[in-house]
Amino acid sequence: MLSDPFNPYIAQTSRADSPSQSGIGEKYDEKEDTRDLASPSSQKQMPTALDFVNVDDGTSDSDALSPKSAKDSASSTDDTSSSTADIDESRTTILPPGAVESRNYTSPKQISAEIQAFIRGTDGNGANLGYKSEFRTFFTIWMFLTRLPSPSWIDLHPGFLMRGMCYFPIVGSILGGMYAIVFDFLDVSMGLPATVAAAVAIGSGLYITGCFHEDGLADSADGLGGGWSKSQVLKIMTDSRVGTFGCASLSLFLFIKLQLLGALGSSSWTLDLFSNDGSFSSGAGPAILVAQTLSRLSAPYLIRTRDYVAEVGPKSPFYLFMVEAKYLVTWPRVLFAMAYCFLVSTLVYGPVFALVLITAVLTVAHLAGNKGDYLLGGVMGDFLGATICITEMLLLILIVAKDSIIESYQTALDAINSSVNGQEGFNPLQQITALYSNDQLRPLIHFVFLATALKIWCTAVGGPDMYDREERKDDKDNKKKDD
Repeated sequence: MLSDPFNPYIAQTSRADSPSQSGIGEKYDEKEDTRDLASPSSQKQMPTALDFVNVDDGTSDSDALSPKSAKDSASSTDDTSSSTADIDESRTTILPPGAVESRNYTSPKQISAEIQAFIRGTDGNGANLGYKSEFRTFFTIWMFLTRLPSPSWIDLHPGFLMRGMCYFPIVGSILGGMYAIVFDFLDVSMGLPATVAAAVAIGSGLYITGCFHEDGLADSADGLGGGWSKSQVLKIMTDSRVGTFGCASLSLFLFIKLQLLGALGSSSWTLDLFSNDGSFSSGAGPAILVAQTLSRLSAPYLIRTRDYVAEVGPKSPFYLFMVEAKYLVTWPRVLFAMAYCFLVSTLVYGPVFALVLITAVLTVAHLAGNKGDYLLGGVMGDFLGATICITEMLLLILIVAKDSIIESYQTALDAINSSVNGQEGFNPLQQITALYSNDQLRPLIHFVFLATALKIWCTAVGGPDMYDREERKDDKDNKKKDD
Protein backbone atom coordinates (compact mmCIF):
# COMPACT_ATOMS: atom_id res chain seq x y z
CA MET A 1 0.00 0.00 0.00
CA LEU A 2 1.34 3.41 -0.97
CA SER A 3 1.86 5.92 1.80
CA ASP A 4 0.14 9.27 1.90
CA PRO A 5 2.16 11.69 -0.27
CA PHE A 6 1.26 14.60 2.01
CA ASN A 7 2.08 12.90 5.33
CA PRO A 8 -1.10 13.75 7.29
CA TYR A 9 0.41 12.70 10.62
CA ILE A 10 1.09 15.90 12.49
CA ALA A 11 0.44 15.04 16.14
CA GLN A 12 3.78 16.32 17.37
CA THR A 13 3.78 17.45 20.97
CA SER A 14 6.73 19.76 20.38
CA ARG A 15 4.68 22.07 18.13
CA ALA A 16 2.59 24.81 19.67
CA ASP A 17 -0.20 24.21 17.15
CA SER A 18 -0.25 20.43 17.57
CA PRO A 19 -3.44 18.68 18.70
CA SER A 20 -1.94 18.00 22.10
CA GLN A 21 -1.29 21.68 22.69
CA SER A 22 -4.63 23.20 21.72
CA GLY A 23 -8.23 22.21 21.60
CA ILE A 24 -11.72 22.77 22.85
CA GLY A 25 -12.85 20.72 25.78
CA GLU A 26 -16.32 21.97 26.65
CA LYS A 27 -19.29 19.75 25.97
CA TYR A 28 -21.63 21.35 23.49
CA ASP A 29 -24.96 22.58 24.74
CA GLU A 30 -27.11 24.58 22.35
CA LYS A 31 -28.58 26.52 25.28
CA GLU A 32 -25.12 27.61 26.36
CA ASP A 33 -23.76 30.99 25.33
CA THR A 34 -22.00 30.71 21.98
CA ARG A 35 -18.90 32.53 23.11
CA ASP A 36 -17.93 29.53 25.25
CA LEU A 37 -17.43 27.64 21.98
CA ALA A 38 -15.37 30.30 20.30
CA SER A 39 -11.95 29.67 21.75
CA PRO A 40 -9.89 26.74 23.05
CA SER A 41 -10.11 26.08 26.76
CA SER A 42 -8.56 22.64 27.13
CA GLN A 43 -4.80 22.38 26.77
CA LYS A 44 -4.50 18.70 27.68
CA GLN A 45 -5.83 16.74 24.73
CA MET A 46 -7.05 17.13 21.20
CA PRO A 47 -10.77 17.96 21.04
CA THR A 48 -13.14 15.69 19.21
CA ALA A 49 -16.43 16.67 17.68
CA LEU A 50 -18.15 14.26 20.06
CA ASP A 51 -17.21 16.64 22.87
CA PHE A 52 -19.70 19.08 21.39
CA VAL A 53 -22.44 16.90 19.93
CA ASN A 54 -24.81 15.26 22.40
CA VAL A 55 -25.72 12.04 20.64
CA ASP A 56 -27.56 10.59 23.60
CA ASP A 57 -30.98 11.84 22.50
CA GLY A 58 -32.92 8.62 22.57
CA THR A 59 -31.73 7.47 19.17
CA SER A 60 -28.69 5.54 18.08
CA ASP A 61 -25.80 7.15 16.23
CA SER A 62 -26.62 5.31 13.05
CA ASP A 63 -30.22 6.53 13.23
CA ALA A 64 -29.06 10.11 13.67
CA LEU A 65 -27.30 10.28 10.32
CA SER A 66 -28.85 7.41 8.39
CA PRO A 67 -30.74 7.63 5.07
CA LYS A 68 -33.86 6.66 6.96
CA SER A 69 -33.54 9.68 9.22
CA ALA A 70 -33.10 11.85 6.14
CA LYS A 71 -36.34 10.46 4.74
CA ASP A 72 -38.07 11.02 8.06
CA SER A 73 -36.75 14.59 8.11
CA ALA A 74 -38.11 15.18 4.63
CA SER A 75 -41.52 13.83 5.59
CA SER A 76 -41.54 15.95 8.72
CA THR A 77 -40.85 18.98 6.54
CA ASP A 78 -43.97 18.26 4.52
CA ASP A 79 -45.99 17.92 7.69
CA THR A 80 -44.58 21.17 9.03
CA SER A 81 -45.29 23.11 5.85
CA SER A 82 -48.90 21.90 5.86
CA SER A 83 -49.60 23.30 9.28
CA THR A 84 -48.35 26.71 10.32
CA ALA A 85 -49.37 26.05 13.89
CA ASP A 86 -46.41 23.71 14.38
CA ILE A 87 -43.79 26.23 13.26
CA ASP A 88 -41.33 27.21 15.96
CA GLU A 89 -40.98 30.97 15.68
CA SER A 90 -37.68 30.86 17.57
CA ARG A 91 -35.97 28.93 14.76
CA THR A 92 -33.71 30.96 12.48
CA THR A 93 -33.53 28.44 9.65
CA ILE A 94 -35.90 26.64 7.33
CA LEU A 95 -33.78 23.48 7.50
CA PRO A 96 -35.55 20.68 9.36
CA PRO A 97 -33.66 18.97 12.18
CA GLY A 98 -31.24 16.38 10.83
CA ALA A 99 -31.19 17.76 7.27
CA VAL A 100 -27.49 18.63 7.29
CA GLU A 101 -26.45 15.49 9.14
CA SER A 102 -28.29 13.35 6.60
CA ARG A 103 -25.80 14.40 3.92
CA ASN A 104 -23.40 11.92 5.47
CA TYR A 105 -24.66 8.45 6.34
CA THR A 106 -21.84 7.61 8.74
CA SER A 107 -22.45 7.73 12.48
CA PRO A 108 -20.83 10.53 14.52
CA LYS A 109 -18.67 8.11 16.52
CA GLN A 110 -17.39 6.46 13.34
CA ILE A 111 -16.59 9.83 11.74
CA SER A 112 -14.64 10.90 14.83
CA ALA A 113 -12.73 7.61 14.90
CA GLU A 114 -11.86 7.90 11.21
CA ILE A 115 -10.62 11.47 11.64
CA GLN A 116 -8.35 10.36 14.46
CA ALA A 117 -7.08 7.57 12.22
CA PHE A 118 -6.42 10.05 9.40
CA ILE A 119 -4.33 12.14 11.76
CA ARG A 120 -2.32 9.03 12.66
CA GLY A 121 -1.81 8.36 8.94
CA THR A 122 -4.12 5.36 8.50
CA ASP A 123 -7.54 4.84 6.95
CA GLY A 124 -9.11 3.51 10.14
CA ASN A 125 -8.54 -0.11 9.22
CA GLY A 126 -4.80 -0.19 9.84
CA ALA A 127 -3.81 0.57 6.23
CA ASN A 128 -1.95 3.68 5.15
CA LEU A 129 -3.74 6.39 3.23
CA GLY A 130 -2.51 6.08 -0.35
CA TYR A 131 -2.81 7.97 -3.59
CA LYS A 132 -6.21 6.42 -4.31
CA SER A 133 -7.65 8.21 -1.28
CA GLU A 134 -6.80 11.52 -2.97
CA PHE A 135 -9.47 10.85 -5.60
CA ARG A 136 -12.12 10.67 -2.91
CA THR A 137 -10.58 13.71 -1.26
CA PHE A 138 -10.75 15.75 -4.47
CA PHE A 139 -14.33 14.79 -5.30
CA THR A 140 -15.36 15.59 -1.73
CA ILE A 141 -14.17 19.15 -2.37
CA TRP A 142 -15.94 19.11 -5.75
CA MET A 143 -19.20 18.13 -4.05
CA PHE A 144 -18.64 20.70 -1.31
CA LEU A 145 -17.97 23.69 -3.58
CA THR A 146 -20.31 23.02 -6.50
CA ARG A 147 -23.80 21.81 -7.30
CA LEU A 148 -22.48 19.63 -10.10
CA PRO A 149 -22.74 15.84 -9.67
CA SER A 150 -20.04 13.78 -8.00
CA PRO A 151 -19.50 10.01 -8.14
CA SER A 152 -22.08 8.09 -6.13
CA TRP A 153 -19.45 6.78 -3.70
CA ILE A 154 -18.60 10.32 -2.51
CA ASP A 155 -20.09 11.85 0.64
CA LEU A 156 -19.29 14.90 2.74
CA HIS A 157 -16.92 13.24 5.17
CA PRO A 158 -15.30 15.98 7.34
CA GLY A 159 -11.96 14.18 7.33
CA PHE A 160 -11.72 13.99 3.55
CA LEU A 161 -13.10 17.53 3.35
CA MET A 162 -10.29 18.96 5.45
CA ARG A 163 -7.63 16.86 3.71
CA GLY A 164 -8.94 18.26 0.43
CA MET A 165 -8.53 21.92 1.32
CA CYS A 166 -5.38 21.89 -0.83
CA TYR A 167 -7.62 21.17 -3.83
CA PHE A 168 -9.63 24.36 -3.38
CA PRO A 169 -7.48 26.21 -5.97
CA ILE A 170 -7.75 23.32 -8.45
CA VAL A 171 -11.54 23.33 -8.26
CA GLY A 172 -11.33 27.12 -8.56
CA SER A 173 -9.37 26.73 -11.80
CA ILE A 174 -11.99 24.39 -13.23
CA LEU A 175 -14.79 26.76 -12.27
CA GLY A 176 -12.86 29.80 -13.48
CA GLY A 177 -12.22 28.11 -16.81
CA MET A 178 -15.94 27.40 -17.18
CA TYR A 179 -16.88 31.01 -16.42
CA ALA A 180 -14.20 32.27 -18.82
CA ILE A 181 -15.61 30.08 -21.60
CA VAL A 182 -19.07 31.52 -20.98
CA PHE A 183 -17.68 35.06 -21.07
CA ASP A 184 -15.67 34.53 -24.27
CA PHE A 185 -18.64 32.91 -26.00
CA LEU A 186 -20.96 35.80 -25.22
CA ASP A 187 -18.35 38.51 -25.80
CA VAL A 188 -16.70 37.20 -28.97
CA SER A 189 -19.11 34.77 -30.62
CA MET A 190 -22.33 36.58 -29.72
CA GLY A 191 -20.90 40.09 -29.89
CA LEU A 192 -22.45 41.19 -26.60
CA PRO A 193 -20.92 44.03 -24.56
CA ALA A 194 -18.25 42.93 -22.11
CA THR A 195 -20.34 44.02 -19.13
CA VAL A 196 -23.30 41.91 -20.25
CA ALA A 197 -21.05 38.91 -20.88
CA ALA A 198 -19.50 39.41 -17.44
CA ALA A 199 -22.95 39.56 -15.81
CA VAL A 200 -23.99 36.25 -17.37
CA ALA A 201 -20.65 34.65 -16.45
CA ILE A 202 -21.06 35.81 -12.85
CA GLY A 203 -24.63 34.52 -12.80
CA SER A 204 -23.54 31.13 -14.07
CA GLY A 205 -20.97 31.00 -11.28
CA LEU A 206 -23.58 31.84 -8.67
CA TYR A 207 -25.77 29.02 -9.91
CA ILE A 208 -23.01 26.40 -10.21
CA THR A 209 -21.67 27.08 -6.72
CA GLY A 210 -25.04 27.76 -5.15
CA CYS A 211 -23.82 31.19 -3.97
CA PHE A 212 -21.62 29.25 -1.56
CA HIS A 213 -18.95 31.85 -0.79
CA GLU A 214 -21.35 34.76 -1.28
CA ASP A 215 -23.54 33.35 1.49
CA GLY A 216 -20.52 33.45 3.79
CA LEU A 217 -19.85 37.04 2.77
CA ALA A 218 -23.38 38.11 3.63
CA ASP A 219 -23.46 36.24 6.95
CA SER A 220 -20.06 37.58 7.98
CA ALA A 221 -21.02 41.14 7.08
CA ASP A 222 -24.17 40.86 9.18
CA GLY A 223 -22.31 39.42 12.14
CA LEU A 224 -19.25 41.67 12.07
CA GLY A 225 -21.29 44.74 11.21
CA GLY A 226 -24.16 44.23 13.64
CA GLY A 227 -22.56 42.40 16.55
CA TRP A 228 -21.29 44.36 19.55
CA SER A 229 -19.70 41.38 21.28
CA LYS A 230 -18.24 38.05 20.26
CA SER A 231 -21.34 36.14 21.35
CA GLN A 232 -23.57 38.49 19.34
CA VAL A 233 -21.35 38.17 16.26
CA LEU A 234 -21.52 34.38 16.37
CA LYS A 235 -25.25 34.39 16.98
CA ILE A 236 -25.92 36.71 14.04
CA MET A 237 -23.62 34.77 11.72
CA THR A 238 -25.48 31.51 12.41
CA ASP A 239 -28.84 33.17 11.68
CA SER A 240 -29.88 32.12 8.16
CA ARG A 241 -31.70 35.41 7.59
CA VAL A 242 -29.87 38.18 5.73
CA GLY A 243 -29.71 41.65 7.23
CA THR A 244 -28.81 45.12 6.02
CA PHE A 245 -25.06 44.66 6.20
CA GLY A 246 -25.31 41.38 4.33
CA CYS A 247 -27.44 42.83 1.54
CA ALA A 248 -25.21 45.88 1.18
CA SER A 249 -21.94 43.93 1.12
CA LEU A 250 -23.25 41.35 -1.32
CA SER A 251 -24.61 44.04 -3.65
CA LEU A 252 -21.34 45.96 -3.57
CA PHE A 253 -19.30 42.81 -4.18
CA LEU A 254 -21.30 41.80 -7.24
CA PHE A 255 -21.42 45.35 -8.60
CA ILE A 256 -17.66 45.91 -8.22
CA LYS A 257 -16.91 42.50 -9.70
CA LEU A 258 -19.15 43.22 -12.69
CA GLN A 259 -17.56 46.60 -13.34
CA LEU A 260 -14.01 45.24 -13.06
CA LEU A 261 -14.63 42.40 -15.50
CA GLY A 262 -16.37 44.78 -17.88
CA ALA A 263 -13.41 47.16 -17.73
CA LEU A 264 -10.98 44.33 -18.61
CA GLY A 265 -12.82 43.71 -21.88
CA SER A 266 -12.29 40.89 -24.36
CA SER A 267 -9.94 38.03 -23.55
CA SER A 268 -6.52 37.56 -25.06
CA TRP A 269 -4.96 34.21 -24.13
CA THR A 270 -1.18 33.73 -24.11
CA LEU A 271 -0.32 30.79 -21.88
CA ASP A 272 3.45 30.73 -21.53
CA LEU A 273 5.64 30.20 -18.47
CA PHE A 274 8.40 32.49 -19.75
CA SER A 275 7.25 34.79 -22.54
CA ASN A 276 10.19 35.97 -24.65
CA ASP A 277 8.47 39.06 -26.00
CA GLY A 278 6.94 40.11 -22.67
CA SER A 279 3.36 39.56 -23.83
CA PHE A 280 1.00 37.79 -21.46
CA SER A 281 -2.72 37.12 -21.29
CA SER A 282 -5.12 39.99 -20.82
CA GLY A 283 -8.83 40.66 -20.65
CA ALA A 284 -11.64 39.33 -18.48
CA GLY A 285 -11.28 35.61 -19.25
CA PRO A 286 -7.74 35.16 -17.90
CA ALA A 287 -8.58 37.39 -14.94
CA ILE A 288 -11.55 35.18 -14.06
CA LEU A 289 -9.38 32.07 -14.19
CA VAL A 290 -6.64 33.53 -11.99
CA ALA A 291 -9.01 35.18 -9.50
CA GLN A 292 -11.08 32.02 -9.03
CA THR A 293 -7.91 30.00 -8.48
CA LEU A 294 -5.84 32.23 -6.21
CA SER A 295 -8.70 33.49 -4.04
CA ARG A 296 -9.34 29.95 -2.79
CA LEU A 297 -5.75 29.69 -1.55
CA SER A 298 -6.82 31.74 1.47
CA ALA A 299 -8.97 28.89 2.84
CA PRO A 300 -6.28 26.23 3.44
CA TYR A 301 -3.85 28.90 4.65
CA LEU A 302 -6.28 30.20 7.27
CA ILE A 303 -7.32 26.77 8.47
CA ARG A 304 -3.68 25.76 8.82
CA THR A 305 -2.64 28.89 10.72
CA ARG A 306 -5.74 29.64 12.82
CA ASP A 307 -8.05 27.86 15.22
CA TYR A 308 -11.34 26.64 13.81
CA VAL A 309 -14.29 28.01 15.76
CA ALA A 310 -16.92 25.51 16.87
CA GLU A 311 -20.01 26.58 14.96
CA VAL A 312 -23.45 26.58 16.51
CA GLY A 313 -26.89 26.65 14.97
CA PRO A 314 -28.75 24.21 12.70
CA LYS A 315 -25.60 23.00 10.92
CA SER A 316 -23.45 22.51 14.01
CA PRO A 317 -23.91 18.71 14.41
CA PHE A 318 -22.12 18.27 11.06
CA TYR A 319 -19.65 21.16 10.97
CA LEU A 320 -18.43 20.68 14.54
CA PHE A 321 -16.31 17.84 13.17
CA MET A 322 -14.25 20.52 11.40
CA VAL A 323 -12.75 21.47 14.77
CA GLU A 324 -11.25 18.01 15.02
CA ALA A 325 -10.42 17.54 11.33
CA LYS A 326 -8.63 20.92 11.12
CA TYR A 327 -5.34 19.19 11.95
CA LEU A 328 -5.48 17.31 8.64
CA VAL A 329 -4.62 20.55 6.79
CA THR A 330 -0.86 20.09 6.91
CA TRP A 331 1.84 22.45 5.68
CA PRO A 332 2.79 20.15 2.79
CA ARG A 333 -0.78 20.41 1.53
CA VAL A 334 -0.81 24.19 1.91
CA LEU A 335 2.52 24.43 0.06
CA PHE A 336 1.10 22.22 -2.69
CA ALA A 337 -1.80 24.66 -3.08
CA MET A 338 0.63 27.60 -3.20
CA ALA A 339 2.78 25.93 -5.85
CA TYR A 340 -0.26 25.18 -7.99
CA CYS A 341 -1.48 28.79 -7.71
CA PHE A 342 1.94 30.07 -8.71
CA LEU A 343 1.97 27.77 -11.75
CA VAL A 344 -1.45 28.89 -12.97
CA SER A 345 -0.83 32.59 -12.44
CA THR A 346 2.60 32.31 -14.08
CA LEU A 347 1.08 30.71 -17.17
CA VAL A 348 -1.33 33.60 -17.48
CA TYR A 349 0.59 36.67 -16.28
CA GLY A 350 4.23 35.66 -15.94
CA PRO A 351 6.30 34.86 -12.83
CA VAL A 352 6.78 38.43 -11.57
CA PHE A 353 3.13 39.44 -11.47
CA ALA A 354 2.21 35.94 -10.28
CA LEU A 355 4.44 36.44 -7.25
CA VAL A 356 2.81 39.81 -6.59
CA LEU A 357 -0.68 38.29 -6.73
CA ILE A 358 0.14 35.38 -4.43
CA THR A 359 1.81 37.74 -1.96
CA ALA A 360 -1.33 39.88 -1.98
CA VAL A 361 -3.52 36.83 -1.32
CA LEU A 362 -1.41 35.65 1.61
CA THR A 363 -1.27 39.17 3.03
CA VAL A 364 -5.04 39.57 2.92
CA ALA A 365 -5.51 36.08 4.37
CA HIS A 366 -3.10 36.85 7.21
CA LEU A 367 -4.85 40.14 8.03
CA ALA A 368 -8.23 38.43 7.84
CA GLY A 369 -6.93 35.75 10.20
CA ASN A 370 -5.87 38.41 12.70
CA LYS A 371 -9.33 39.95 12.48
CA GLY A 372 -10.95 36.55 12.91
CA ASP A 373 -8.83 35.82 15.98
CA TYR A 374 -9.87 39.14 17.50
CA LEU A 375 -13.58 38.96 16.68
CA LEU A 376 -14.32 35.24 16.72
CA GLY A 377 -11.40 33.50 18.35
CA GLY A 378 -10.46 31.89 15.04
CA VAL A 379 -12.08 31.18 11.69
CA MET A 380 -15.27 29.42 10.63
CA GLY A 381 -16.96 28.49 7.38
CA ASP A 382 -18.77 31.76 6.71
CA PHE A 383 -15.65 33.75 7.53
CA LEU A 384 -13.60 31.68 5.09
CA GLY A 385 -16.19 32.29 2.37
CA ALA A 386 -16.14 36.02 3.02
CA THR A 387 -12.33 36.04 2.85
CA ILE A 388 -12.43 34.24 -0.50
CA CYS A 389 -14.85 36.84 -1.91
CA ILE A 390 -12.78 39.77 -0.66
CA THR A 391 -9.58 38.21 -1.97
CA GLU A 392 -11.17 37.60 -5.37
CA MET A 393 -12.21 41.25 -5.56
CA LEU A 394 -8.71 42.40 -4.57
CA LEU A 395 -7.13 40.21 -7.25
CA LEU A 396 -9.39 41.69 -9.93
CA ILE A 397 -8.56 45.22 -8.72
CA LEU A 398 -4.82 44.50 -8.93
CA ILE A 399 -5.20 43.04 -12.42
CA VAL A 400 -7.22 46.03 -13.64
CA ALA A 401 -4.99 48.63 -11.94
CA LYS A 402 -1.66 46.93 -12.69
CA ASP A 403 -0.51 49.49 -15.27
CA SER A 404 -1.67 52.44 -13.16
CA ILE A 405 0.12 51.11 -10.08
CA ILE A 406 3.36 50.69 -12.01
CA GLU A 407 3.00 54.17 -13.47
CA SER A 408 2.34 55.73 -10.06
CA TYR A 409 5.34 53.96 -8.60
CA GLN A 410 7.58 55.18 -11.42
CA THR A 411 6.22 58.72 -11.09
CA ALA A 412 6.90 58.79 -7.35
CA LEU A 413 10.39 57.45 -7.90
CA ASP A 414 11.13 60.08 -10.54
CA ALA A 415 9.78 62.85 -8.29
CA ILE A 416 11.97 61.77 -5.39
CA ASN A 417 15.05 61.46 -7.59
CA SER A 418 14.53 64.89 -9.13
CA SER A 419 14.15 66.52 -5.71
CA VAL A 420 17.30 64.83 -4.45
CA ASN A 421 19.37 65.72 -7.50
CA GLY A 422 18.20 69.31 -7.49
CA GLN A 423 19.74 70.22 -4.16
CA GLU A 424 22.46 69.26 -1.76
CA GLY A 425 21.60 66.90 1.07
CA PHE A 426 18.37 65.20 2.06
CA ASN A 427 15.29 67.40 2.55
CA PRO A 428 12.09 65.45 3.43
CA LEU A 429 9.88 68.54 3.10
CA GLN A 430 11.19 69.16 -0.40
CA GLN A 431 10.45 65.57 -1.41
CA ILE A 432 6.93 65.64 0.06
CA THR A 433 6.25 68.87 -1.80
CA ALA A 434 7.50 67.32 -5.02
CA LEU A 435 5.24 64.31 -4.56
CA TYR A 436 2.22 66.42 -3.64
CA SER A 437 2.64 68.65 -6.67
CA ASN A 438 2.13 65.66 -8.97
CA ASP A 439 -1.50 65.36 -10.09
CA GLN A 440 -1.38 61.56 -10.15
CA LEU A 441 0.12 61.16 -6.68
CA ARG A 442 -1.90 63.84 -4.88
CA PRO A 443 -5.07 61.68 -4.48
CA LEU A 444 -2.89 58.85 -3.15
CA ILE A 445 -1.44 61.15 -0.50
CA HIS A 446 -4.95 62.28 0.45
CA PHE A 447 -6.08 58.66 0.82
CA VAL A 448 -3.10 57.69 2.97
CA PHE A 449 -3.64 60.76 5.18
CA LEU A 450 -7.35 59.92 5.59
CA ALA A 451 -6.66 56.28 6.52
CA THR A 452 -3.99 57.30 9.01
CA ALA A 453 -6.18 59.96 10.61
CA LEU A 454 -9.11 57.56 10.99
CA LYS A 455 -6.86 54.93 12.56
CA ILE A 456 -5.44 57.42 15.06
CA TRP A 457 -8.88 58.75 15.90
CA CYS A 458 -10.44 55.32 16.44
CA THR A 459 -7.50 54.20 18.57
CA ALA A 460 -7.41 57.34 20.73
CA VAL A 461 -11.12 58.05 21.06
CA GLY A 462 -12.77 54.67 20.48
CA GLY A 463 -14.53 52.74 23.21
CA PRO A 464 -13.41 49.49 24.83
CA ASP A 465 -12.62 46.64 22.51
CA MET A 466 -14.76 43.57 22.07
CA TYR A 467 -13.11 41.49 24.76
CA ASP A 468 -13.54 44.25 27.33
CA ARG A 469 -17.21 44.61 26.44
CA GLU A 470 -17.67 40.84 26.65
CA GLU A 471 -15.97 40.72 30.04
CA ARG A 472 -18.08 43.59 31.36
CA LYS A 473 -21.22 41.86 30.12
CA ASP A 474 -20.21 38.64 31.90
CA ASP A 475 -19.51 40.53 35.11
CA LYS A 476 -22.90 42.25 34.91
CA ASP A 477 -24.69 38.93 34.28
CA ASN A 478 -22.86 37.25 37.13
CA LYS A 479 -23.73 40.12 39.45
CA LYS A 480 -27.40 39.79 38.56
CA LYS A 481 -27.29 36.07 39.30
CA ASP A 482 -25.67 36.71 42.67
CA ASP A 483 -28.33 39.28 43.55
